[in-house]
Amino acid sequence: MSAKTFIVETLQLEGSSRSARALHMVHGVALSLGMVAVVLGTVTSVTAAAGTLLAAVTYAVVLLFAVEYWLRLAFAPELGLAPDVLSPGEARLRWVTSSAGIIDLLAWLPLLVALLVMSDAAHARLFGTFWILKFGRHAPRLGVLGRVLRQAREPLLAVFVAFLAVLLVAAVLAYVIEAPGQPETFGSVPQALWWAIATLTTTGYGDAVPQTPLGRFLAGGVMVCGILVFALWAGILATEFAKEMRRHDFLKTWDLVAKVPYFEKLEAVTIAEVVHLLKPIEFTPGAVVVRRGAPGDCMYFIVEGEIEIQVKPEPVILGPGSFFGEIALITGGARTATAVARRPSVLLALDIVHFRELAATRPDLTAAIDAEAKRRVLQGT
Repeated sequence: MSAKTFIVETLQLEGSSRSARALHMVHGVALSLGMVAVVLGTVTSVTAAAGTLLAAVTYAVVLLFAVEYWLRLAFAPELGLAPDVLSPGEARLRWVTSSAGIIDLLAWLPLLVALLVMSDAAHARLFGTFWILKFGRHAPRLGVLGRVLRQAREPLLAVFVAFLAVLLVAAVLAYVIEAPGQPETFGSVPQALWWAIATLTTTGYGDAVPQTPLGRFLAGGVMVCGILVFALWAGILATEFAKEMRRHDFLKTWDLVAKVPYFEKLEAVTIAEVVHLLKPIEFTPGAVVVRRGAPGDCMYFIVEGEIEIQVKPEPVILGPGSFFGEIALITGGARTATAVARRPSVLLALDIVHFRELAATRPDLTAAIDAEAKRRVLQGT
């Protein structure tokens, strides 16, 4: 492998290579240590005792992110759409102006300038707060939240309008009811708005409290309305988030199913049915997938990697497109062999309940599995 190929594989955000996973781990450690240095740098006693260490950590993190930025810029053509679609210059310009490029720039440039220019190192380190943006790179599904907000914008906006309406009505009523007795607190609608916000959000700071019975009755109603409004917001977001996650998992599993030759001749409607029955699982090298003698509750289809079936006289190596674990599933007995991942592997698991469901709806698919199981039993594998 050339140095260029190694760097490109390492810089892949969702890469599965060992170097890419190592970089992700280094990122996580660097971000964690960097944020700790930023926080502890504001404590005078800690700065006096370990100021040199905090400075060393800060400069190390800045150096790491600076090197990563320039590497991503240099290899943007290989990491992006170029050279097939964009020229190398266009690819680099697109990456620099993208949200990822801007975040990577903010992760080192402002802090480095602050450390070189500002005399107060503790205040300069506060620019490291920009590092929090890079945590999104290590939480791939964080982007789902943006799609959820876009999908649910209409119902969220409707509830927000209701929130504003209740807020304004509550402030006006509080002004009318409480202003004569508490002109310093409820002497105008803008003043009453502070009480309305604190009450509607159920925060209740206690600095503004209705004194009249009618005012307290109003406060109770506003509190209940606040609970209802935020419950609606939470329900809308939870529903849309769950829907988006199911969609994401469905598409991911669909792509994996499409790679298995056993399913490649299926129609789209049938694949959609099968996708709901399969669960993708990743295994690292050396991980035991199934163990001999264990209950057989599911079978596996290999999408990527290699699985070693430890049988005598010699182990059997299965690659992408193969399946195993079906013998125990069909016979109802224990596992007849131990299966171990030889390389990073992605498998699709089909449990016994879904296998029986598939057998009822698609007997042609399960017939091939049954035939393979009988062949392996006869061969003793």
